[in-house]
Amino acid sequence: MTANDLLPECGQCPNGMKDTMKRFLIPFISSWWLSPLGLLLCAGLWCCDIVVAAFPKIMVPPMALNICGMVGEGGFVVFLALCLAAFVRALVLKRWGRAVAVFFATGACAGVSLVDAFAASLVVAFADNDHFADDLSVPEGIEIAEPGECARWPGTGSPDGADAFFTAVSNALSQAGTDDGTVFADVPSFARLARENRDILLRYLSAHPGWRVFAERGSLYATRIMMKHGDWDYPLNGFFSDFDYPITAEGRKPRYQVRLTIGFPDPWWNRDPRPTRLAPGEAKGAVLSQGMASSKDAMYKSHVIISAENACIEVDEESAGRGRRLTKALLRLLEEELRPLAESPTPATIASILPPSAILHGEAPDIFLKDGMQGGIYSVRILANPGEPGLVYLKAFEVTNGTPLSQGRLPGTSSLRLGWSDNPGELYSGTTEITIYEGNWGQFYAARFELWFKPDSGAPERKLAEKVFRIQGWQR
Repeated sequence: MTANDLLPECGQCPNGMKDTMKRFLIPFISSWWLSPLGLLLCAGLWCCDIVVAAFPKIMVPPMALNICGMVGEGGFVVFLALCLAAFVRALVLKRWGRAVAVFFATGACAGVSLVDAFAASLVVAFADNDHFADDLSVPEGIEIAEPGECARWPGTGSPDGADAFFTAVSNALSQAGTDDGTVFADVPSFARLARENRDILLRYLSAHPGWRVFAERGSLYATRIMMKHGDWDYPLNGFFSDFDYPITAEGRKPRYQVRLTIGFPDPWWNRDPRPTRLAPGEAKGAVLSQGMASSKDAMYKSHVIISAENACIEVDEESAGRGRRLTKALLRLLEEELRPLAESPTPATIASILPPSAILHGEAPDIFLKDGMQGGIYSVRILANPGEPGLVYLKAFEVTNGTPLSQGRLPGTSSLRLGWSDNPGELYSGTTEITIYEGNWGQFYAARFELWFKPDSGAPERKLAEKVFRIQGWQR
């Protein structure tokens, strides 16, 4: 009997996947120490997540902590199963010494893991787990807004409406996929605007509520936003997927994940070791990596970058099949959207092709919050017209003591580039997501949010609006 005989039967799996599973699993079930070591490392990762989350001064994004914790917990279960498989294999092969070694190594590592978990729990119990809001209360006698108290936000479409982005993704997923992964960078309007009218392109994207234009690492980026139940919604890191945005096609819910971004001038996501890089007009097969897979549907990831002068397009796609149908659909969508502007790059053209809800009249600059995925995480809608190009951003202060909130992060995460015009009666909207780290779940207090504007011209920054909300902090 060999190690192959002890692997789970997966005759339905593609041969490549079966070979990959064997190459991964055999070393772990053949060794007396490798699986227990993995068990110990995952337990350490899990405990680090618990301890780091307990200290508010250690500034780690909530999503990174969640991923760290899930990987640690999931890995612990996987390696525990591999330890069991290694023990059973040693017994079947009558290698009694190895079986004893696996048994005691697993027991020792599991014991150390339990001690680590207990110690981490003690650290959390006795650490300064952010007592910021312990003695705070919401003061009376001042106007205080509740997050999400308005039925619908300003700058949205009809309650049942869908935008072109949603329609393009939906139509692409409703079609049968192919094995042709060739991507043709047929985006002449984008290339022309990037080369000849970069400022006009930026002004259009900033004015469109379906584009989130923001600054990061000294550059500007624009990520396409999908409309959900009549509202423009920006998910974490700009990725839209079947988890939150299910699309039904032919009686099923296809799995997908997609993001469309424009960078000025560099790509936003620069960590992919194998992107597919194209020049405008070039055709090339997309470089694929296999993501989550099943016996029926293999999921393939790709990261396509089309570099033009002064700007670039990025399309991240994960979907079934190799055909890159979402990437191709979004490139067609972008070309169709920008063609009128490339033919007539003027402010008048921008006004004529924006959606009806893009420019609001009869309103005052304002700030709107909605509860996000967890307490302390908020979706933000900003409404303003700064009258010139630049960036708007938020500051926040606890009302009774004036203590700054999330001072090191909030200006950056809330930074947006809004549309602008010479008419102060025209207001533009932008959407983003923020996290307030002071306080814990269920500890509500009043916070004053201030909307500030930083002009591109270098003129002094100025405050555009402020508003007090009843909020809670993110639980560590």
